[in-house]
Amino acid sequence: MRRIERDGKRKKEKEKIYCANCSYCVLFKKPVGDTGAYVLRVRCSKGMWKKRSGEEKVYKYFTLIRRTMTACPYYDPMGDVIEYIRELRKSLPIKDEIYTY
Repeated sequence: MRRIERDGKRKKEKEKIYCANCSYCVLFKKPVGDTGAYVLRVRCSKGMWKKRSGEEKVYKYFTLIRRTMTACPYYDPMGDVIEYIRELRKSLPIKDEIYTY
């Protein structure tokens, strides 16, 4: 936890939990039509990403950096957050891409 000084008072600011750095953040192939093509998607294998209806949320792979939480009981970091996120930003595609088998 970091402390930030504002107006002469110290205020606690919780650090973000990047879901991309969690071992439960899973990448999978989602088929597109009957053409043998697929797109990459991510989901939380512990079910922490839910819609209001209770259905599981699935996100596009290239948006993975934006997935953060303030707290997660299942968070299992895979390494140094800053270094991992920096490398991930370099390697992620900039838009949704369609792949073939």
